[in-house]
Amino acid sequence: MTQSKGSRGYGLVQGTVALLQAVRLGTALLAFCGLAACVCAADPPRVDIEIFPERSLGPISPYVFGAGIDHKTNPMRFCQYPEQVAKDIADSKLRMARYPGGFVFSRGDHRGSWANFYWQDHIGKNPDGKPFDTGDLDTFLKMCERFGIEPLMQINFVGEPDDSIRGFIEYLVGNGDIDGDGIDWSTKRVANGRKEPYRIRYWQLGNEVHDYPQGFHSNAQGAREYAEAIERLVPQIRKLVPDAKIVVPFVNIERPLSGMGTPAQEGKPDINFATSGEFARAFLEHLRTPVDYFDWHTYPANGWDGSYPFLGTDDEWKHYYGWGTKFRECYEVVVELMKQGAKQDPLPRIIVGEWAGDITGMIFPTKETSHRGSMARTMASGLFMADILLFLMEKSVPSEHIHAAMWHNFGNGSQEMFSMQVRPEYRTALASHIPWQGSPDDWGYWPTWPVAYPPLGMGYKVAGPDDPHSVRMPIYHVFRLLSEQRGDELVATRREAPGNRIEAPPNGLYWDPEFNFDRVTHVATRKGDFLYLAVLNKDANLTVDLGLDIQGWKLKSAVETHAVGSESYLAENSMADPNRVTLSGPNAMTFRNPAKARLPLSPNTLLVLRFQRAAQ
Repeated sequence: MTQSKGSRGYGLVQGTVALLQAVRLGTALLAFCGLAACVCAADPPRVDIEIFPERSLGPISPYVFGAGIDHKTNPMRFCQYPEQVAKDIADSKLRMARYPGGFVFSRGDHRGSWANFYWQDHIGKNPDGKPFDTGDLDTFLKMCERFGIEPLMQINFVGEPDDSIRGFIEYLVGNGDIDGDGIDWSTKRVANGRKEPYRIRYWQLGNEVHDYPQGFHSNAQGAREYAEAIERLVPQIRKLVPDAKIVVPFVNIERPLSGMGTPAQEGKPDINFATSGEFARAFLEHLRTPVDYFDWHTYPANGWDGSYPFLGTDDEWKHYYGWGTKFRECYEVVVELMKQGAKQDPLPRIIVGEWAGDITGMIFPTKETSHRGSMARTMASGLFMADILLFLMEKSVPSEHIHAAMWHNFGNGSQEMFSMQVRPEYRTALASHIPWQGSPDDWGYWPTWPVAYPPLGMGYKVAGPDDPHSVRMPIYHVFRLLSEQRGDELVATRREAPGNRIEAPPNGLYWDPEFNFDRVTHVATRKGDFLYLAVLNKDANLTVDLGLDIQGWKLKSAVETHAVGSESYLAENSMADPNRVTLSGPNAMTFRNPAKARLPLSPNTLLVLRFQRAAQ
């Protein structure tokens, strides 16, 4: 194997016996060597992947590359350089956006609060035509059209009466008084500068309605009332929008081995906001109206009440890189619940309406250690994102159950794709737009925010998304790489890796006797004559000896590579070191026989290789 110089450069490794040599890809460490044994203290773990490009498992859904976009607090609203934000959105290949995201209705909060979305308050609110003022409904939808993003619109069906819900739909997709109530909301849309109706297919009823402040009591009676509300509303929506895809909140399940929704064992608190098993099963029992999708939310967390006993230990990284296994376990539990209880045939598919990295720092932002407990800004969250996106791609083919997924954090979601750091001037501007109604001691989800937004945890801290001094987070690079460098069809693979399992350490929230996780995960996809292999090494310390065996294709010797990685799972970009974690590539490599390649894959690294089929 030889390597040719790419856009960021590679070292040349050749000869019959080569040292395992680290080659810096931007800030990601990715080592490649020849087929001969490397000279090192111990043999690295070996992983062999056999790939069958001609065995398609079906098309993957592009909608797994989605995000939540907040309607009031998204920093895109206040950008000074719209062209930079536009480039970031275009480069990210974002394909679906959930709006308004997060809370839609919350009992006890005033109408203008962040937690309550009344659509009439969000029309005609951008008279200056700012391109990213997502506090305005029309601006958000025009942004989606501009970048080819599919909108998923949430309906405040708990806080608003049926006629207002119909008015919301009529404003967006109506051409006249389509609900026949004598009020033509489409004329108001025209007056606000949009003549043609928007094309909106996906409609979601509320958010996390198993939680009484947002919906219904979390018991069987609450589930029955929820099912009855669906039975009343869904026919109205389908009448107004014949091709509507209806999404209904179903379950928040984040740690199934804890006993879904049962009281936590002594000393082992259950995950936050998990839907009770009683509610989920009763909802399925009483749901008679066909719907298209169930909404599932999941967030990991690594400590409670500021206690993180694993911090600073040799096993700390395992607590973060194990998140992906719990996600997979939860998926299996959700699917089994559906199979046991849902009356529809075929079953509704799943939209993962909210998922993100560790939210510990958001739950307890006043704790001194919470900024360390939260890995949102580090390579650990980037690796988590990569691990789950690979899994989502795999489970989005028609024979599986996932259809879409929205990266969405308690810190407001999609803006984390662009920057998570906001300077003090931005906080002041935000506070002037949305006055805080809580007391200084009422931390809620956003302690005394935005007037005194905490400097720790998962909040913003330095610069806005388009500020010249802002920095890119690892999750942005990972999202962009996997959404851009992929095929349309999932292809069959087989992995041989006897030593690929890593045992979970004790003293962590995600530990149980049977818990372990894969060191290496991967997905192979195809588009025409191009084959993409995304492969992830979740080991924080060990390089993997990776072998590839591509069956049935004659390949060109040149292979294009891209990578995101770091020498440390704690690596994060900062004002002092804004490029510690970067997206590297495209880089050109040349193999003597790319179908039988062998190469080392460094720790904390996501690598995508693009092979091209040669003429027969």
